[in-house]
Order: sequence, then C-alpha cells, then structure tokens
Amino acid sequence: MTRTFRRHGDAIRATFRDAEVELVRSVQQELRVTLGAMEQHDAVVQRLFPPPVLGDEEIAEEVRDLLTEELLRRRLEQLDELVTILDRGESWRGGIRVDLVDDEPLVVLGVLNDLRLGIGARIDVMAIDREQVDRDHPYAYPLAVMDHFGWWQEQLLAIIDPPSVRHAAEGWFDEGPSASGTEEER
Repeated sequence: MTRTFRRHGDAIRATFRDAEVELVRSVQQELRVTLGAMEQHDAVVQRLFPPPVLGDEEIAEEVRDLLTEELLRRRLEQLDELVTILDRGESWRGGIRVDLVDDEPLVVLGVLNDLRLGIGARIDVMAIDREQVDRDHPYAYPLAVMDHFGWWQEQLLAIIDPPSVRHAAEGWFDEGPSASGTEEER
C-alpha cells in the first residue's frame, strides 16, 4: 500500500486516488448534513459535542450554550476547507495530488478525526465485536472506511509530530523501567 501523505519541502504532499476523493467528499457531505440539522439526540452530534460538564446538567447546559455555536461553526468551516483543498488538487496518475501548507495538515487531521468519530457513532462501533464482522456484514464497509481514515491520520501524525507515533509504536502500556534498575536507568 502506498503512502497518502509525504513531506514535500515545507509542505505535506497528499496523493489521493479518485475513489478516495469521492469517498472523502461523500462522507464529508453526510457529516455536514448531520451537523446542519444538529439534532441533540443524534448519536453523531452527541459524540462530536459531548457534555462539557459531568454531574451537573444545569451547568452543562450553560456551558453547551456558550460553546456549541462556535464549535459547530468551526467544524463546518473545516469541512468546507477540506473540500477547497481537494478542489485545488492537480490531476496525477488517476487521482489528485495537493500540497498541504500552513495549518492545512492540522485541518485535515481534525476533519479526519471528526469523520471517523461520526462513522463510529453512527454504527455504534463500541458495541461491535470486530471478530464477528465478515465481508458481508453491514458494518464491514464503514469499519474499513474508519480504519482507512485512521491510517491516514497516523501518516499525518508521523509527519507533524513524529514522537507521538513513535510513542504509540513503543507501546503505551509498557511497565517502563524496572524497579530494580538504578536511578540513572530509570
């Protein structure tokens, strides 16, 4: 499998196949519609706008009233910015190639995260036993899309913040230095 994101001078070059571009556009549009409706009982809205305060519904509602409009505006702007980025891509080998500059890699990273969270909320990914999902399962495709977007996020993170990916590769749950080691070893 080829890499989608690579360092290219001061930019990060993204190379997408045509099918990937259409997939991103489609999922982006679905999320945009869901956020436009902003139905409070929608699983996607609940996942992207979790309670800001736990344990006190009155305070949570006040904080939500203060923050939700701005957070929603920003998310919608970033979804639009992703489309603008894709639109400026140049045709290249059956797909497009576009250089991400300035804060665009972070925008793409954030949108990918929102898309993954939205898909996961829609299919209730936490309740799915992936061992039971075969090729014909109705959630096989959404899970594959989530995983693909996750692979893209990992590539971007490896370029933007290499230690974060290296740390994950080393294992977050390692016990660390042994208690028997010297102070210098710990």
